[in-house]
Amino acid sequence: MKTILITGAGSGGSTNLIRSIRHSGYPIHIIGSNADKFTLAQSLADKNYCIPRGDSGDAYFDAVNEIVARENVDLLVPNNDTEVRVMAFNRKLLKAPVFLPDEETVTICQDKFVFSQKMIAGGFKVAETISIDTIEDVDKAFDHFKGHEKLWCRMRKGSGSAGALPVSKPEQAKAWIRYWQDMRGVPEGMFLLSEYLPGRDYAFQSLWKQGELVVAKTCERLAYHFARQMPSNASSTPSLGKLLVNPVVNDLCTRAIKSIAPNATGMFSADLKEDRDGNPCITEINIGRFFMITIAFNTVGKHNMAELYLKLAFGEPVTVPENERYNDIGDEDTYLIRGLDNQAAVISASQMEKDMVNLKDG
Repeated sequence: MKTILITGAGSGGSTNLIRSIRHSGYPIHIIGSNADKFTLAQSLADKNYCIPRGDSGDAYFDAVNEIVARENVDLLVPNNDTEVRVMAFNRKLLKAPVFLPDEETVTICQDKFVFSQKMIAGGFKVAETISIDTIEDVDKAFDHFKGHEKLWCRMRKGSGSAGALPVSKPEQAKAWIRYWQDMRGVPEGMFLLSEYLPGRDYAFQSLWKQGELVVAKTCERLAYHFARQMPSNASSTPSLGKLLVNPVVNDLCTRAIKSIAPNATGMFSADLKEDRDGNPCITEINIGRFFMITIAFNTVGKHNMAELYLKLAFGEPVTVPENERYNDIGDEDTYLIRGLDNQAAVISASQMEKDMVNLKDG
């Protein structure tokens, strides 16, 4: 039996990844790691190690390599942006392989402004975006976007909608940016102002091997955790989602990924929002890792993306018929339902009806 090390163990994303692997029945021994011992205490891995942070330099590599030696680890599976970047750029320092995109692709995708410029250069429709290098650039940006009722202010790096806020006046954006600089230590030049995209919200998770799409699945985010309490009124973390097949989203994401990574390998998890005319626009790609909601994609249909990821990484044969590469969710409506302190549920519409008593039916 092979052994893997999954980083970020105990977090929601890695917990759902481990659940996905075990749901598949694929025989694997799972080691977990995290720098936070309290998060690690919730890990579902078979064995867990508390290690230094991914950005701590040699101490991190020494710890990972010691685990590899102790546990005979066959594959490293980073599942957060920091460790994806660190492992992608330091493969030669690691004593076990990774299944990650190349360094250039990771660099592009982990900088939202660089990514948006690459998309524009490739002829793709995205939210027009201006980099706020100094606070004086805010007024210039609002002049440029004259006629827009509101803009989207966010950081060019990070996940979970950190630093995101809809703004309608320059004063709001300036105050927001200054707050993050003064109270959170965010350096100058880290914010963007973009065209606000008001439409439907999609998560497109795809698995690739040497430039060929293996399988992709899409979930529409319908509601968000703590949306009313969040200044953005949204989040990348949905409380309710619905699996669907959207040919426009499929085509857009496939062409966009090929344009920035002709030899795409590993996970490419894209976020999209529709513009005012209903056109989907890719807002970012969570490169090299699974979505936090990956459980929704791995427990529905014939193809478990976590299992296929491991098989591809180990060089095992994988066959997904062409007509199932985007359409592996079945004909019935299926929902992802998540709540604080509850295990995520993936449930069909008919099962929901079956499990509930309708008083109108007597």
